[in-house]
Amino acid sequence: MADPRFHIVVAFDGAELHVEEDGAADAPVTVVLAHGWTLSVRAWRAQAAALAATGQVRVLRYDQRGHGFSTQGGAWLEGVTGAAADRFGPGPSVDQLGRDLAAVLDGLVPSGPVVLAGHSMGGMTIMALADQRPDLFGGRVVGVLLTNTSSGGLDRLTLGFPQFVAKPVRGSLIKTMRRIAARPGKADAVRAKQATSSRLAVAQTRWLLFGRRAPRAAIVECNEIVKACPSATLAGFFPALLAHDKRAALKALGGAEVEVVASSRDRLTPAGHSRKLAGAIPGARLTVVAGTGHMLPMERPEAVTERLTRLVAAAAARTEGAA
Repeated sequence: MADPRFHIVVAFDGAELHVEEDGAADAPVTVVLAHGWTLSVRAWRAQAAALAATGQVRVLRYDQRGHGFSTQGGAWLEGVTGAAADRFGPGPSVDQLGRDLAAVLDGLVPSGPVVLAGHSMGGMTIMALADQRPDLFGGRVVGVLLTNTSSGGLDRLTLGFPQFVAKPVRGSLIKTMRRIAARPGKADAVRAKQATSSRLAVAQTRWLLFGRRAPRAAIVECNEIVKACPSATLAGFFPALLAHDKRAALKALGGAEVEVVASSRDRLTPAGHSRKLAGAIPGARLTVVAGTGHMLPMERPEAVTERLTRLVAAAAARTEGAA
């Protein structure tokens, strides 16, 4: 794949969003890819390469605020409110991410059909956009792919454990995030020494984020991406994920063609969340990929690319029909 073209989009509060563009600049359809918590544009590398190689798609990947090469922005500590803020203190919100996505669309895709794809927190970002600007869906946004994501209820996360085990595990995780949020610099120093390719590091990540047969190279790359995520971002977005609830916005997504993709071994956003999504979005199609974990775009990139390609083809056909 040729080197991407780079852009900076300035968000509503001054956050600078790093955007990478691949494919034909004058392609009839633009695909915008939003990554998940602690990740970066690298998580969508396989999909960007496959779509750009067709010569018929323009692909935009961007780093969410505080991730990758994007800055935090002035509203970093003015996002989460309510119970989550009471438990963790102020922090960024998913609603801010929805506004960031709107800035990317307005700044770099002023016209033409758009297909949006979101993984995990990236899917929540699309839901936030649908809540804020429902008119986009069925208008400029003609296709949506939501993979390994949820519309809410993550404060009851079990990681696959029985509830009597999950409750103390959640409590321990919350305490860890609070400690990281209190001293992110110290956490950065500790995390900088962590291995990404040792047998233990691969085994731990495989259990949490991947299926049993996931390629080792994909797991190591995932570890590298997460390790590069600042601790302030790691802890900062945790309460936003717990507070996320966009069930009321799902109907608006039905204005576009929607693919919902889940993994049978997803511990962070179990397939049940995707089933609820598909049931609430008019006309949505659901696919559950057996034996895979939360990092489906990296573990089984072809499964995600295939459904993205289907959405792109439908968008192109709609454009030709309207010509």
